[in-house]
Amino acid sequence: MIRLIVVICILLSFSVSYADDFEDFKSQNQGAFEASKQEFTGYKKDINKSFEMYKNILDEEFSAYKSEISKKWDDTEVSTNTKWVEYLNNYKIRKIVDFDKQEIRIDVIGGSKEGLKPVLNDLLKEDKGDAFRRDPVAFNTEKRLREQVPDALTDKIHDESIVSSLYSDNKLTNDDISALSDKILKQSVTGQGTSIKTGKPYVTMTVKLPQDSYQKSAKKITKYVDEYSDEYKLDPALIMSVIYNESRFNPLAKSYVPAYGLMQIVPKSAGVDAISFIEGKKRILAPSYLYNAGNNVKIGSAYLHIVYYRYFKGIKNLESRLYCSIAAYNTGAGNVAYAFNKNNGGRYSISKALPVINSMSPDDVYRHLRDNLRFAEARKYIVNVYNKMKDY
Repeated sequence: MIRLIVVICILLSFSVSYADDFEDFKSQNQGAFEASKQEFTGYKKDINKSFEMYKNILDEEFSAYKSEISKKWDDTEVSTNTKWVEYLNNYKIRKIVDFDKQEIRIDVIGGSKEGLKPVLNDLLKEDKGDAFRRDPVAFNTEKRLREQVPDALTDKIHDESIVSSLYSDNKLTNDDISALSDKILKQSVTGQGTSIKTGKPYVTMTVKLPQDSYQKSAKKITKYVDEYSDEYKLDPALIMSVIYNESRFNPLAKSYVPAYGLMQIVPKSAGVDAISFIEGKKRILAPSYLYNAGNNVKIGSAYLHIVYYRYFKGIKNLESRLYCSIAAYNTGAGNVAYAFNKNNGGRYSISKALPVINSMSPDDVYRHLRDNLRFAEARKYIVNVYNKMKDY
């Protein structure tokens, strides 16, 4: 096992630009290298098998979840990277906190306007631990993952408020929550309707979150951003901007890629690269680990460090390197290289892209990425992240 970890560390420590040195090492130590490579290959197959199992579990749980929702609701609302959705009472209650639109929506089948307050009270009392246990997809995926992939990295989800902390810096008593619910209900827009699918009536309310919600959300994670920006030699504004653009500070952000948490860590790509860099060993990161805000910021920051200081180490101008790193966080380093390799046949080769990038001014690198990245999402991403950095 020690030999395996050494090999992994060696493989991670060399970027594409060091390929010649690696070949020299391999030729001088061919026997030991081949034996270690076989062991590493076997380990990689085990990891890939575990990831496939992970994805299958998630797909099964998500499919069952959507099926249950569709029995009650005309529209199948589920959580996203910027929106937290929760169903209760046999799917008759739906709570939505949209961190992008900055609003709360509550829908209750068969309920009354008077019955909205208990649901709102529950929302204000709820913490991340409660939300995780109530989420059948996340909770069941975690449970099955622990059983079937015992080496998966898990953690405790901290009992941090999700919504009430956006209204108050202090912990609220039951009386405080009741009074706050009354205030929110007075500010809300309520309505009623009838489900096309079931023919049953429902009541709904919508209300805007406080105007300073983003500032309060950012304040809650500043300690992690400060710690890991220092450890991984990054600009704190970069990390904050990535968090804003990835999740709008949604503490329960998820995409069914899967990707989890504030910095939308994909366990199979950024997650495995970062944990290998930190621990010297590839591991699967479970939902509970990535919903811990400190862990999420650590993994995301470590991945940005890898991209900036290893993958793009050969980019001489630091501003150009920053632009490429921002784009790579969204679309991968290979796709960034591809944008510069259209005329040299290098395709996804970073080493082939480096002379092209180094021949351009930082402004030209930025414009080239903005206009030539393969995917529209990535082209927008570099603009949005760079512009948002100015706010932090």
